[in-house]
Amino acid sequence: MSDERTGSASDVTQREFVGGQRLFSRYRLIKILGRGGMGIVWLAHDEELERDVALKFLPDLIIHDAAVLSDLKRETRRCLELTHKNIVRIYDFVHDERSGCISMEYIDGDTLSNLRCDKEPKVFETAELTEWMGQLCDALDYAHSYAHIIHRDLKPANLMVNQRGDLKVSDFGIARSLSDSVSKITTQRRSGTLVYMSPQQLDGKRSDHLDDIYSLGASVYELLTSKPPFYSGNVDRQIREQVPPSLTQRRKELGIDGTPINAAWEEIVRACLAKDRARRPQSVAEVARRLEVPSPKTRRLKQATHKLKHRATLAAIALVVGAAVVVAWYFGIQIPREHRSS
Repeated sequence: MSDERTGSASDVTQREFVGGQRLFSRYRLIKILGRGGMGIVWLAHDEELERDVALKFLPDLIIHDAAVLSDLKRETRRCLELTHKNIVRIYDFVHDERSGCISMEYIDGDTLSNLRCDKEPKVFETAELTEWMGQLCDALDYAHSYAHIIHRDLKPANLMVNQRGDLKVSDFGIARSLSDSVSKITTQRRSGTLVYMSPQQLDGKRSDHLDDIYSLGASVYELLTSKPPFYSGNVDRQIREQVPPSLTQRRKELGIDGTPINAAWEEIVRACLAKDRARRPQSVAEVARRLEVPSPKTRRLKQATHKLKHRATLAAIALVVGAAVVVAWYFGIQIPREHRSS
């Protein structure tokens, strides 16, 4: 019975809702954006705020468990604090006695997972990921250091790229919160996406930012090789006990040609995937620094410094010209009209 209820979440959402339907007195459904184990995501128009949003509908069994629903609502509303431009915004948590959903920013784009699969060699090169890596590190650094929120389910499918080419991290804390909520009701042993989980997450230990750093390494590994570090056989045991092949070795195993992997990328991915959390980079800022990727925060600082220098130069020139004019006036020197300031 529990299996039937867990698996019916998507079916219930699809059967009950249709395009054009108005929900919660403000959302007009437009079309289905995607389906997953935790329900269906719809594109909708928020008539109150006059903007398009993505509605992630909750599994049916969560709606009927008041305690679990309350916990999920509290966890979701913590994510309202995330206001970084490279993080998909969470707007609201709405529900009634029949259904519920999380309203979030609509991203007109695709995931890095799908973009990788669309490429002919099925992999990215490091040069293609450099800009996005900088944006990802900046977003994670903001979430970890300032908002004190952990993603807990970082993977290529949760990294989106909009039409302008900007990376957006989706499902920040939401996917794992949903999965954790379901695991409390069913007999599910653990939540999360196994192939991107750290050994500590696998053992059910309390998550922290170092688990996100492990998942970051696993995600980059897949984007560069087409496969996560461990993907077949006893994945649980491999995550706990084995060291994955280097990026170069995995490409060779899979017969993938391409630009040689930069040594810095090899080293940082290996470090992120360390079994011992103390051997991983201790922050995403360290990851960005070691990769020398152009994080937006660093770029903003450089731009601000450049503007200050430019303004200082203009001020100095104005001061010199002004002083020259005063001296000329004082000594009665005639300045040719074409050299006078307008």
